[in-house]
Amino acid sequence: MKFLEGLTRLPHDDLFIHLPPHSVPLSPSREMAPARAGCCSLLLLLLGLWVAEVLVRAKPKDMTSSQWFKTQHVQPSPQACNSAMSIINKYTERCKDLNTFLHEPFSSVAITCQTPNIACKNSCKNCHQSHGPMSLTMGELTSGKYPNCRYKEKHLNTPYIVACDPPQQGDPGYPLVPVHLDKVV
Repeated sequence: MKFLEGLTRLPHDDLFIHLPPHSVPLSPSREMAPARAGCCSLLLLLLGLWVAEVLVRAKPKDMTSSQWFKTQHVQPSPQACNSAMSIINKYTERCKDLNTFLHEPFSSVAITCQTPNIACKNSCKNCHQSHGPMSLTMGELTSGKYPNCRYKEKHLNTPYIVACDPPQQGDPGYPLVPVHLDKVV
């Protein structure tokens, strides 16, 4: 992040590469406009940093997607959000911004995977909506830095949508298992 902060202090023109006049695009008034080739390098760097951040959020290597889903979202007996989130945050070593806990057993969430397929937010067709409203808690990060993350909790009784996939080795023997909490309706 220090690198990115340093970029914001550079003069604007230092972020661009100027090409020879014959290859520089002209504005409608026939004035030279600086080529933005240097931006591509900057964008690639930022993309690389974003990918690295996404990898930090990935599931633990020793868990299947369904096991990670269960760890993050299935909480049959409601617990205080701060303590429940500390368990999740230990895996990623960062404060997760938002998390939803479903207050029902994994078997009930897995049964949701038997409902008709619907489109997920990412347009995939492997999502399923719960049969009706369910008790859940949403925890939203309010302050702190890992490991001292603080959360505000909100209790709801509402349907949810999960993405489901065939089980992997080590998953329970359901035809489909939940792997992602797509949306709270």
